[in-house]
Amino acid sequence: MIELILQIVITVLLLFTTVFFTIPYVFLYCKTFKNRFLFSGVINYPSKQDKFLDDPAKFGLERTTNHVLEVVNEGKRSPGRVGLWVIEPEDEVTRQEVLILYCHGASSNRGKPHRCEFYKVFQSLGYTVVTFDYRGFGDSKGCRASDATVEADCRRVLEWAVSRFPDYQVVVWGHSLGSGISTKFLHALQLDNPEFFQKVRALILESAFISAEEAANNFPAAKYWNYFKITRGRIPRAMEGIFPTVKLLPQLQFPVFLVHAVDDHTIPHQHSVVLRETCSGNGKRRCGAPFCWIRQHRFIYKDTEATNAAHQFMQKIKLMAF
Repeated sequence: MIELILQIVITVLLLFTTVFFTIPYVFLYCKTFKNRFLFSGVINYPSKQDKFLDDPAKFGLERTTNHVLEVVNEGKRSPGRVGLWVIEPEDEVTRQEVLILYCHGASSNRGKPHRCEFYKVFQSLGYTVVTFDYRGFGDSKGCRASDATVEADCRRVLEWAVSRFPDYQVVVWGHSLGSGISTKFLHALQLDNPEFFQKVRALILESAFISAEEAANNFPAAKYWNYFKITRGRIPRAMEGIFPTVKLLPQLQFPVFLVHAVDDHTIPHQHSVVLRETCSGNGKRRCGAPFCWIRQHRFIYKDTEATNAAHQFMQKIKLMAF
């Protein structure tokens, strides 16, 4: 009996050790595995929410409509689909004629509770919010998410939003992974289609990271892999060159506003400090200083001072007071 237990223990330890030391190299050399980690919305357990996303009222949202856009699937005959919500202001009196294009983070879908609460805050301030799921998230289908597909989805939704609200000022808001996605997609748009790029007036980054490579250093298991020389730094290296926000942000030709909580343990607020300093050092004007409230990674919307600061920033955009 003792020998059997010993064999089981040894087998488990060998299996664990093999997996532990293999994973960093799988990250480094397997693009599919890396994408599934980075875009963790595609490896979440099947969300019961997904089948209800076509009915925003079930998420406590009023004056909200659901829409589905077709997106070209590269290399596939059938088009993909992107699900989105248009969240209108609470009443016409407060309507700002400013549209917030919201790029969410790395998990689940546009109906996550903290995201819905965010929408409600800015809905109450008179903003129109367009929020969507990248293909591979929520009810958006057609392909597995990658850095290329999320960028294409952002472009498609922006084109649709501008056509639907042609007279509105557009402000892109990116949270967490969405900060890297939004910065990269806008930088590419600025290069490829500068005329259409002018439709976007500003960018707000919440809980932003310097780069995916630096963000990977905060992955909980990374510190354990760093104890061993053969695995040290492998996961950050696998993310090298993906969403290099610190390189792209200073090149954007419009105002940028940064907001980050000091108690954010997922992406430490020092990331936004570095982004601010980099923008300033490259002559980037009007790059708002990080506003540091104790609201962790997802809950800055709860702080009225933070939301009012973002509101005032967007009012300046609206009035062209820059």
